[in-house]
Amino acid sequence: MAAVANAADRRAEVRRERRVAFADVRTVWFIALRQLWERKLLNGIAIGGVVLGILVLIAMNGIFSGFSMKFTMAILKISPHVIVFDTELRPQPSILARHEGTFVATSVAHEVPSDRQARIKRPSEIVRALQQMSEVRAAAPSLAGMALIEYGGKTKSIDIRGIDVDAQQNVTPLNQFVKKGSLGALAVATDGIVVGSGVAADLGLHLGDVVHAAAPGGRPLDLKVVAIIEAEIPPVDKVRAYALLRNVQTLLGKPDIVSRIEVRLWDENQGFAAAERIERMFGYDAEPWQETNGNFLAIFAMQAMIGRFIVAAILLVGGFGILAVQIMIVLQKTRDIAILRSVGLRRLDILRIFLLQGLIIALIGGAIGDLLGKLALIQLAKLPVKMEGLVKSDTFLIHEDPSFYVYGVVFALVVGVFASLLPAIRGSRVEPVDVLRGQIG
Repeated sequence: MAAVANAADRRAEVRRERRVAFADVRTVWFIALRQLWERKLLNGIAIGGVVLGILVLIAMNGIFSGFSMKFTMAILKISPHVIVFDTELRPQPSILARHEGTFVATSVAHEVPSDRQARIKRPSEIVRALQQMSEVRAAAPSLAGMALIEYGGKTKSIDIRGIDVDAQQNVTPLNQFVKKGSLGALAVATDGIVVGSGVAADLGLHLGDVVHAAAPGGRPLDLKVVAIIEAEIPPVDKVRAYALLRNVQTLLGKPDIVSRIEVRLWDENQGFAAAERIERMFGYDAEPWQETNGNFLAIFAMQAMIGRFIVAAILLVGGFGILAVQIMIVLQKTRDIAILRSVGLRRLDILRIFLLQGLIIALIGGAIGDLLGKLALIQLAKLPVKMEGLVKSDTFLIHEDPSFYVYGVVFALVVGVFASLLPAIRGSRVEPVDVLRGQIG
């Protein structure tokens, strides 16, 4: 019987402790909310600082990410993920060494560069081997070079690519960029050419026009415009043109030569790893798209870094606003804190009150900031802006990432907690005896 009574007493004691703990929690919440309501103006200013920081965070990240995402997505569609060039990583030995069949301790003063044109040896075999690689989706041979085209008395330098239309379509789907005409017409025409919209605008070209193309060392050709493409990347649209591989070989004076093999991967993020493997396998220089567009990607990375610094500075200013408000409350409520301590509240309870106030300010500011940030992105996406630099657009390029909203609230909560920590510790150290003696407050 005594054991049963002791167990009942323990259960009753546990219930009493739970009721006391629950009462303590309600008391902490009541006092925290009451003090926040009494200082509506000051706390509203602190909330405004947090709102401004979250709003700028979402808006700037949306703009910067939209610009970089537009460029990245466009460049990945118009450009291959990896380009295999005709540069041999394991070059041939000198003429004398090849003649003797062994090492020759001498140097060659000059080897005429025109003796052997740079080329990829056995390109068809390499293309088939690349297509057997697990990470490769498609591969296509091509020849690139500079040429002059003339129409109506105007002359323009272009970057012309000789392609196999079907193979190239699997690597860079050009069909989706055709503005006028048809890419299929290039495959059946013996003298067709596809030009970028910038090239067509500069020369006044339309479908069916015939341009005169020429390049040093090659044979001039008359080519008919069968399609006009627009990738919405001005640096590409203003100089790029495509023709059949055999025509470009004739135009550039490089018969039966393939100078590059373009590769499309299943995962574009594996560009560096795939390029390294291709170099080991075939001995030719391979360049991933991240390296090809490294200058532009570095600009975007720098913009994102600057944006993060600006947003962090604004959020820190909001944190100092919370800090200032909380310190003022501690100084003004010193006697009230002493009374609370004298009626039984512990140091931990006082600490909780001020931390809870900081969390509430940060949470309200974060929620309002997320809402205003969402509205700001919607309005910015509708804002007419004529842009034609790295990318072409008629409005602000906006990319909405849901993680931005989460990051904003989390950052606000962290700033709110740390900004409230110092006032909370100061308030929890107030001793009722010191206040009654007049040493504090």
